[in-house]
Amino acid sequence: MLAFENVTKRFGALTAISDVSLRIRAGVITAIIGPNGAGKSTLVNMAAGSYRATSGRILLDGAKLHDLPKHRIARAGLSRTYQNIRLFDGLTVLQNLEVALVTPHVGGLIADIVNPASWTKARQRRDKCLATLERLGIAQHAAKLAGNLAYGQQKLVELARAIVAEPRAVLLDEPAAGLNHGETAELRQHILALKSPEIAIVLIEHDMKLVMSVSDEIIVMSRGSVLAQGPPSSIRSNVDVQEAYLGQPGAIHDIEAAARGRRNRVRLRAGEDLAWH
Repeated sequence: MLAFENVTKRFGALTAISDVSLRIRAGVITAIIGPNGAGKSTLVNMAAGSYRATSGRILLDGAKLHDLPKHRIARAGLSRTYQNIRLFDGLTVLQNLEVALVTPHVGGLIADIVNPASWTKARQRRDKCLATLERLGIAQHAAKLAGNLAYGQQKLVELARAIVAEPRAVLLDEPAAGLNHGETAELRQHILALKSPEIAIVLIEHDMKLVMSVSDEIIVMSRGSVLAQGPPSSIRSNVDVQEAYLGQPGAIHDIEAAARGRRNRVRLRAGEDLAWH
């Protein structure tokens, strides 16, 4: 379980997250949605260690994450992808996954190099990385430089890197951004395939069609607070959610049409029309 307990994040005079408490269960796919500026990415960045919470606690299986540096959060079992891809472009696809399994101790690194007994472990790590790439259908690109792949393939490499260490929680930050219809459909299948009793999956996404088709639970944020929470069926019909997105009730079909048109980032503005960016 990934838990946020009375979490607040302030940037100077701006309160980005205000006293948010959430419990995200393993074995389900939980989407966090909301208009731009709602606090979704701030919540993810706090959980992953990019930001420190101003107050409150963030826990994974009862272990405190909010005071840990990024690398220790990763070792504790939380991994993530990024809204803007962050691969090691000069490394191969396989090496991008291997870095996630490198021993955290200097002595272990040296042993991997000079001790023949450690070479077996290195081969096992390599095999695990290859199996993960195979799982996502990109094993044929293992020897290619990550920076030379097409955008959609890079998205899958980042997803593979996030799951190769078998985390207890994985945060997917807008994985469908920039993907075409076919790539999004493929991504949908991979996200559904990740679902298991051992992992909590958090999806931050603007593509409502994707969100509604994969999520077991949806959390809607607005202005740094939780506006609504429940299964997709209840969120679809929630008037407050529709007004938060588009300024008018009964507009869920407009939200989904925006996603289908690949202009999938909807921003609230003063009028009732959609604003694209």
